[in-house]
Amino acid sequence: MSSDFQKINIPAVDDKGQPFRRQYPRRAMKRKVGVLCDGTYFVVDSGEIGEGGMSIISDYLLNEGNEVVVSFQIPSGDFVFLRGVVRSTQKKQGDSRVTHGLSFTNINFATKRQIRAFVSARHQSSAA
Repeated sequence: MSSDFQKINIPAVDDKGQPFRRQYPRRAMKRKVGVLCDGTYFVVDSGEIGEGGMSIISDYLLNEGNEVVVSFQIPSGDFVFLRGVVRSTQKKQGDSRVTHGLSFTNINFATKRQIRAFVSARHQSSAA
């Protein structure tokens, strides 16, 4: 299955030379997300979300390091505008769409808490 993906600009190590690893768990979230990048606004689909970032699925290719502003509704939460940075880009062979991994910058505590509640709700419901 991993052979279906062509990797583009994916950091193998972090700034300290350590293997890249997510700090927060993520949960699938299927919503429309507005993205502002380099003065251009477009709408994409979301993939996953966690306190530290999210993935988006787009027809547009963004470069690693691009700064973005994303806007979306947190499930059972607020409509938010968050700053982020493109950390990775993946393109599945035979698919015109690109999956981008974003990390959030300067996210406030209340927004983090709403995202955390959404991510952890899955674990509570699947245990019942």
